[in-house]
This record gives sequence, structure tokens and C-alpha cells, in this order.
Amino acid sequence: MEWRVFCASGPSDVYRAVSTSLGRERFWAGSAPESDGVISFVLADGRAAKCSIEQAVPGERYQLGYFGRTLTFTLTAGEAGGTDLTLSSDEPADCAEVVSLLLRLKASVDFGVDLRNHDTTRTTAYADS
Repeated sequence: MEWRVFCASGPSDVYRAVSTSLGRERFWAGSAPESDGVISFVLADGRAAKCSIEQAVPGERYQLGYFGRTLTFTLTAGEAGGTDLTLSSDEPADCAEVVSLLLRLKASVDFGVDLRNHDTTRTTAYADS
């Protein structure tokens, strides 16, 4: 499955958001430190996992094993600036969670806004199927 969003921010800013601990913690995870190619995710709902970085091409592609699936962020510079971002997952049931992740990423990089509710009793999937 693939989902796309346009970010007004450039590819280097979008890449930094997904590829650094600070970036991930601004929109994605409660904590997400990285060591030796492994990210130790702790999500708002308490889920935790060690996720391996499978590919990291600055400004272009970031792929990781994530809770039993593969997530791939593909970044392309927009013709008039910004970034065309495609997020793919090899898990078809990821629709609500991945759409939510894309919207939170866009809000963070383009507007400096954290859309998470910071309520551990709720999920971060804002759309139900």
C-alpha cells in the first residue's frame, strides 16, 4: 500500500524528521533513540519495539522494519519546491495508522504543530475503518 502527501518543506527537512531521534519524537513516538542502525521506539499507546533501519539515503529514501512490517519513506523534490512524500507499507491493514502518521509528519515539518493527543488511552489512528 502507498500513500502520498505534499510537504511545503524541502526534502532535507522531511528526511531529518523521519531519520533523527528528535524529528521522530516531534510527531511520531514518545521516544525513538537510535543506536547502531536500530531505533528503540516507544509509542504513545505503550507499544515498544526495536526497529532496524534497512536503508537510509539522505533526502531521498528512508526504510525501516517497524513492528513486523516494512515502512518506506520516499522523498522527491517538488518542481516548485517542497517535497512529494510517498509512504509505503507492506501491511495492507495499516491504512488508518499510516495516514495518521503522514498527517502528523506534515503538520510537524510544515507548521511546527504536534497533532498527537498525548493520551495513552487513545490510539494515534485518527480515522477508523
